[in-house]
Amino acid sequence: MGDNWRTPPWLLELIFGEQEYYDPCAANPDGLRNFDGRGEWPTDRPVFLNPPYSDPGPWLERAARHKGPIVCLVKLDPSTLWWQMNVPGFRVVLVGQRLRFLNGDGETSQSADFPSAFWLKNWPPRHMGSASPL
Repeated sequence: MGDNWRTPPWLLELIFGEQEYYDPCAANPDGLRNFDGRGEWPTDRPVFLNPPYSDPGPWLERAARHKGPIVCLVKLDPSTLWWQMNVPGFRVVLVGQRLRFLNGDGETSQSADFPSAFWLKNWPPRHMGSASPL
């Protein structure tokens, strides 16, 4: 899987419902996920981060400093330095099955060749109460 694969919409709907959220590193038609989305992130709505899997470290470093509610979708790989350096302060929820991400054309792929995990901080936001399944 490359960095241009996107989170399936059903998963975002499950997490956020109708709640507006901010995605600092959304895939776009040109595949330019490396723009400087690591600047200021809003704290008035949740942040969803599915970082480029080729180099998640800088994105997760920024996520660890974020003061507002955040949900990160990451490759389940606790042996890596990026995991070990950034996971403190997050609650980790393992995904029970391998996810099917969307390719650049919006088509569903085969299952990912790795398991995934959610990292949660300040979650759920107070205004969502227990509406979130995470």
